Amino acid sequence: MKHRFMVLLIVIVGSKLCISCFSPKRYSLSKVAMGTIVTITVDSNSQQKAYKAINKAFDTITHIEEQMSPYIPTSDVARINNNLITNVSNDTFTVIRLALELSHNTNGLFDITFASVGKFWQLQSSSFVPPLHETITRYLHCVDYRYIQLNPQTSTVIKQKSCVTIGLGGIAKGYAIAQAASTLKDCGIQHGIVEAGGDLMVLGDNYGYGYTIGIKHPRREGIIGTVILFDGQAIATSGDYERYALYKGTKYHHILNPKTGYPAQSDIISISVIATNAALCDGYATALFIMGSEQAISFCKKNTSLKLQCIIIDSDMNIHLSKSLIQKVSFPDHSIHPF
Repeated sequence: MKHRFMVLLIVIVGSKLCISCFSPKRYSLSKVAMGTIVTITVDSNSQQKAYKAINKAFDTITHIEEQMSPYIPTSDVARINNNLITNVSNDTFTVIRLALELSHNTNGLFDITFASVGKFWQLQSSSFVPPLHETITRYLHCVDYRYIQLNPQTSTVIKQKSCVTIGLGGIAKGYAIAQAASTLKDCGIQHGIVEAGGDLMVLGDNYGYGYTIGIKHPRREGIIGTVILFDGQAIATSGDYERYALYKGTKYHHILNPKTGYPAQSDIISISVIATNAALCDGYATALFIMGSEQAISFCKKNTSLKLQCIIIDSDMNIHLSKSLIQKVSFPDHSIHPF
């Protein structure tokens, strides 16, 4: 959750319904948080109630960032990275436990210990140079989610190696928007959207029409298609265009394969995952991107209990998507391949 702007991967497109035809009005506020632009939108009969709820939701996000940002020295994550045994907050413990389950399900393709090598990929630097192969090789032995153990009785995180460094950027954002959405509900908000740099969760069904969400085109400005979401659904997108750097004509993107320590070599250029758990959307979007389209499709078909719906765009600009999404998507200029 580095403090820098990122390109928004998902944009909200026009509603099919005239909100002004109803008494509630739509209120929205954007702030910088978790290294990106966070926008919270709610419908309410009262402006005061709307912004009170929005600000409480932002407080929730700020609190989670203070616990999970590796760039805040007092955060749980920073303390984990500097110690072998660390007592953490309930939020951090919950996210790490979920991350380890996700790692197990994906055979380590999602791995919060990727940061042990990820810290050497300074893609944001104006003078970017890829890390030396010797450096990656030296620290790759510190990457393995099984080096992290949890004690639920004491909310303790235990590292098996001192060199292990974790980063929750691939899952904490989804968790934060889910908690923010929960805060909105507690404040009496029935219709709203929490969006953070490509992760998004909706409340309510937009008066029966659902929320039409635009999927960003991975190779040019604008959107490539749309999908309709309903109450409690979340979507997260991972793509090779989010954050990257060029060096001697080679593009290095930010999604690292934990098995190699290098940017994933995948035929997927964008993948959106839809589910009712925003944190799982976040994490699986990363893991499925690394798998590549063939393995990702196979994974989704075999793991139906996870209830993941996916939209995959491959390097040939083919659109592969879950059959359950056929009636909810529109990609007018591209062929669709259901699975």
